[in-house]
Amino acid sequence: MSLNSQIFLLINQGMANPTLDFIVLKILIPLFLLLGIIPFLMLFFKKYRNLGAFSLISGALCYGIGHLLKILFSFPRPYDVLSARTIGPWHISEFSFPSSTTMLAFGLALPFLLEKSKFRYPFLILAFLVGFTVIYTGFHFPQDVIAGIFFAILMVFLLKKIYEVIRRK
Repeated sequence: MSLNSQIFLLINQGMANPTLDFIVLKILIPLFLLLGIIPFLMLFFKKYRNLGAFSLISGALCYGIGHLLKILFSFPRPYDVLSARTIGPWHISEFSFPSSTTMLAFGLALPFLLEKSKFRYPFLILAFLVGFTVIYTGFHFPQDVIAGIFFAILMVFLLKKIYEVIRRK
């Protein structure tokens, strides 16, 4: 069994318990909405408008490109190849790699890091918790999450560079 599968099973089954299920389903997943709500609300304040727009645009692009990459790679989901337990409200697309949910979370969070916002650390913590949650709930392997983070970093840095070039003109 691969290390990826072993780590998945450790998180998905080895850590499984009713308390953590409750925390993930009733506390963390609703908290993840803040990754989108706060940038949206920032659009209404001139001082924060650019950061809010950067976050929302990068999050949307990361999510969309994540879905295209899933089709390109066509890796199966954990529950298709292992006896994984699945819990939670995640949208189930056919393929697993990369985690577009993780790409969305990091696409929304990384602009706050790049712009040195006071929200940068809470947003990054929430983004990492999204990655943990999609493994814990049985929908992604660790490699899917790591790849999602990697692709989101590439996308956000690319968007930042494009924005800087446009701004200079």
